[in-house]
Amino acid sequence: MPCTREMCVTFLYRAAGSPEVTEYCNFTDVAEGRYFYNAVSWAASKGITVGLNDGTGRFGVGQTCTRAMIVTFLYRYDNQ
Repeated sequence: MPCTREMCVTFLYRAAGSPEVTEYCNFTDVAEGRYFYNAVSWAASKGITVGLNDGTGRFGVGQTCTRAMIVTFLYRYDNQ
């Protein structure tokens, strides 16, 4: 089954021990209360994700996470 961008970031967040989130993201498609809200907020605060590069201010909720995207997330996670 393909994984979405929010699923992949949630995997990394949980692998990191689900750390406390102190900075919350402002992506227009990431609503407070969603299961991935803290994970995406954490990843954004650590520079693991910067959202989509299309100028919309979106994270890309629901989009399939490509190999290139997960490699980028992993690289940034490892180098934070």
